[in-house]
Amino acid sequence: MKLYKGLTYSLAAIALLTGCANESPFVDVKTAGQTGSLMTSCLAPKLANTEGVDATTRADVPSTDDFKVVITRNGGSASTYSSTPGSVEYKYSEMPEVLTLPVGDYKVFAHHGENKPAAWDEPYYYGESTFGIDANKITDDVDPIVAKLANIRVTIVFHPSLISAMSADSKVEVKVGNQGVLTFTPTESRSAYFKYVNKSSTLAATFTGIVDGSDVVETKTEDNVAPGNHYRITFRMHGIEDDIPGTVQGSVAVDTTVEKIDMNHTVDGEKEEYFEDDMRPNQGGGNEPTPDEPTAPQITSAKPTEAGLIPVNLDAVNEVTENTYCVLNVVSTAENGIEAFDVIIESEKLNADELSNVGLSDKLDLVNPGSLEEPLTNLGLPVNVGGKKSVSFNITGFMPLLGVLGEGTHNFILTVKDANGETTATLKLHTN
Repeated sequence: MKLYKGLTYSLAAIALLTGCANESPFVDVKTAGQTGSLMTSCLAPKLANTEGVDATTRADVPSTDDFKVVITRNGGSASTYSSTPGSVEYKYSEMPEVLTLPVGDYKVFAHHGENKPAAWDEPYYYGESTFGIDANKITDDVDPIVAKLANIRVTIVFHPSLISAMSADSKVEVKVGNQGVLTFTPTESRSAYFKYVNKSSTLAATFTGIVDGSDVVETKTEDNVAPGNHYRITFRMHGIEDDIPGTVQGSVAVDTTVEKIDMNHTVDGEKEEYFEDDMRPNQGGGNEPTPDEPTAPQITSAKPTEAGLIPVNLDAVNEVTENTYCVLNVVSTAENGIEAFDVIIESEKLNADELSNVGLSDKLDLVNPGSLEEPLTNLGLPVNVGGKKSVSFNITGFMPLLGVLGEGTHNFILTVKDANGETTATLKLHTN
């Protein structure tokens, strides 16, 4: 669609007065033929953020041009407009620049995708606003239509300790309310999307399989799940004795943890760059570099978010356990941010074969992750970081995997490049 740029009020007024605006899609005898004009450029949907990432720069979110825009005089919703008299739908890219509408109050919906009961990789975005049309006047200022994720995202993660102990046909079935069921296996890295239904909002994830020779059925439920949230559920071993296969302490063999992520963070104008205290670039004083002295990217150890945890040390070998807080901060002061962010994993135990079992590689490109994006995201690693000025490199999700592999040394070699230069740092870890 050719957006409204440089089209002046006088031109719009001429179009209105001479009847050159688009013919009205509505017929309303109550207004005795009184009409006004709507500049459709003000109906452009604004995407909300996805998991804290500016959705307007993401390759995996829909284009504004592809949204369906529904204008209605009688309320309702985008799913029922077709049966409501006095409604019309356009693809946003195909809307006329000016619409002539009868005088009155209107509601506008913007939506993308199909809100299915249950489907793989099918997010549904929805937003709405209202506006009024006055006789012989131009409406060109409508409250923003913020299109947010309107269904429920679910991802299932199988912990490496469970994968090594469970049967090949083990699975997790997920159901939200009375919707359809989708089945996850360790090879299924996609996310599932479920339609939100009011008063039918319990998520149930049921593991079934054989764990160390024992039949196991464990269900995790989450009440009051809400649209726009991502529920990442990890299934792991619990209570299995190390040296006696097939024995279970108590009655629980599989345990779960649930991480809830709010995926709808509204973008309004320029997005402010976010820094934790220890991620913020130097702002003057001491021997800090000045703007006239460009510096290569900085890689530093992050401070733990909880008391009692010890940060990793980039200048030493770190003894780590499953519960180690392992986070590095990367900051670029270049105008265009990070250009390249590569990670090489050097480890006898955590080799390419072991990494392939969890859908990863020993060479990671965090700017262009390709097919590794989903497994990297599931482990909590950053992806699509090109252009960012601050990145939290969190490999805490790797710690359980290292623990399962036993004693060994594991090096994560980070190379970060921007317009000011290139920096390489090696994070050295050791497990007993």
